[in-house]
Amino acid sequence: MMARRLVIAGICLAVLIAAAAIVLDQMARQGAASAQSPASSSSSPGAGAESTVSGAPTSGSTASGTEGTASGGSPTPGSGSGTEGSAAANTAKPLEVLPPVTATATGLPEPSAPAPLITGALPEPGSASGELVDGWPDGVLSLPAGTTIGSTSVSTSGEILQLTADGIIAKPQAEVLDFFRQSLVSRGFWTEEAPAGDGAMAARFVRGTDTVTVSVSTTGTGSSRFQLLGSLHTTAE
Repeated sequence: MMARRLVIAGICLAVLIAAAAIVLDQMARQGAASAQSPASSSSSPGAGAESTVSGAPTSGSTASGTEGTASGGSPTPGSGSGTEGSAAANTAKPLEVLPPVTATATGLPEPSAPAPLITGALPEPGSASGELVDGWPDGVLSLPAGTTIGSTSVSTSGEILQLTADGIIAKPQAEVLDFFRQSLVSRGFWTEEAPAGDGAMAARFVRGTDTVTVSVSTTGTGSSRFQLLGSLHTTAE
């Protein structure tokens, strides 16, 4: 009797265990199905994107046109290079052209040539020792007072009167040059230094086309010896 009860209890326990196993198996299947459904729904866009990517080269001329352009072919209308070129052309600024200069240049007018210091007929060429030669323009080019004249001369070349003179005077070199400077500047000459030998002084005087050059050196007795070379025009040039 006891053995029969044990057998019946074992059978009931086995049935319970089998029922519990079936219930757990159903629950596990439902959980797996619910977990797979979002995954499958999220994977479908990936499949669509994959199909789109795989189909892009075959459907359009964009990829092939790009490869053709890279290999040296002409870009197709609507390609990226054409769009960039047209955009650059549209954004390029037009060249700026400066307007022509219409203003007249202004400045100081050129000075007119000074009137000649000598007029009339030129003297005959000549020279003299110890005195002024005939025809020497003493009113234009005078010699310092107290000068011992060595020689003077005049000559002509067209409308130009050429003058030379040399003399000795018991004054320092600077005073001799100052005499010629004051005399000639008062007649419209301007002055500048001129090259001179060792121990000598020289100055150049200019008025238009007229020029006078004077150099002064010291003699053995301490006096000053001057040499003069002038060129005066009878007409303004």
